[in-house]
Parts: sequence; structure tokens; C-alpha cells
Amino acid sequence: MISLRLRIARKGMVAPGFQEVFWELARSTVALFIIVDPVGTVPFFELMTSGLGKEEKVRVVRKVVLAGTVLLLLFAVAGNLILELFGITIHSFLVGGGLLLVLLAIRIILHGGQGWDGTQSTGVIPLAFPLLVGPGAITTTMISIHSLGIPLSVIPVAVVMLLTWLVLEHAVFFSRVLGKDGADAVARVMAVFMTAIGVEYVVRGARALLVT
Repeated sequence: MISLRLRIARKGMVAPGFQEVFWELARSTVALFIIVDPVGTVPFFELMTSGLGKEEKVRVVRKVVLAGTVLLLLFAVAGNLILELFGITIHSFLVGGGLLLVLLAIRIILHGGQGWDGTQSTGVIPLAFPLLVGPGAITTTMISIHSLGIPLSVIPVAVVMLLTWLVLEHAVFFSRVLGKDGADAVARVMAVFMTAIGVEYVVRGARALLVT
């Protein structure tokens, strides 16, 4: 009877922790997906690869997703070291990264995809960086390190980049379904959520700085 109660008590202690980690993983994954926004990148991808054949497009997708994944994993693994190297606290990074997210979101809401054309180089620049993995995605990944730890912070990166690969592999389908205006509208709607995420980062960081 006592051992049964102990098992129940232990389960009660473990469950909330597991739930917290699960929801933090979910929040980090959703936030990263919104900021990476592979669906909103579809019109840029189609524009920049319009002169390529099917096999060449597949190679570009693989190169872009691989470059983006490596970049995010680099910051997921070495994020703490990078912060320490420059003497930056996570709270200051929250405020700065949050403000940057808000500015990026406002730019997308106001201008959409204007400023990109087919004369840009196709591949890692600008598709992997800064369209998919820009300052916002890097900021979100580095922040997740402090809430999840290095091993778990890799999970949102892996999930989001897998979804990104699937979306870009079927870019023609998404382009036909959404159309140029539809994809642009999706990007702008995602930018509204990006603004909210940025504001939340600023509030959390500022509150912690004021306390310390």
C-alpha cells in the first residue's frame, strides 16, 4: 500500500514536469515554424528557381534546407558560448531579439515580398539565409536553449526544417493552390503572430532585467 502511494506520488511529481516540457516544446516549434514561414517562402522560391528544371529544383531545395538546418543547429548547440563570448545575458538577448522580430514582422506586413526578384542568386543566399533562417529564427532558437536545454532545443529545429523541406518539395502545388496573392497573404498573417511573439520576448526580457 505504501509502495503504491509512493508510485502515485512520484507520478504526480513527474507528470507536471513532463507536461511543462511538452508544452514548451510545442510553443518553441510553433514559434519557429511561424518565423521560418516556409509557405510564405514559396512564391520567392518559385520566382528564383523559375528557370530551373525539376531535378535542379530538388537539388536547390536540399541545399537550402541543409544549410538552414546546419545554421540553426549551430546556434542551438553553441548559443550559450556565443552569448558568453560577447558578454550578453539572455534577458538582453530577449529584448533585442524581440525588437528585431517586431521590426521584421512590420516590414513583411507593409511590403510583403517586394524587393526580391529573379536576379538574386539562387541557393543558400537568399533562400536559406535570410528568407528561411534569418535573425528571427536564430533568435528563437537561441532563446529555446534556455527554456529547453541543448538536447531538446534540437527537436523544434528538426521538426520545422523537415516541414520546410516537405513544403518546398511541393512548392508547385502550394503555389497553384494559394497563388501569388494567397501566399503573400499567408506571409502577412504569419507576420502578425511574429509581432506578438516579439512583443512577448521583449516583455519577458525587460521584466527580468528590471528585477535584476
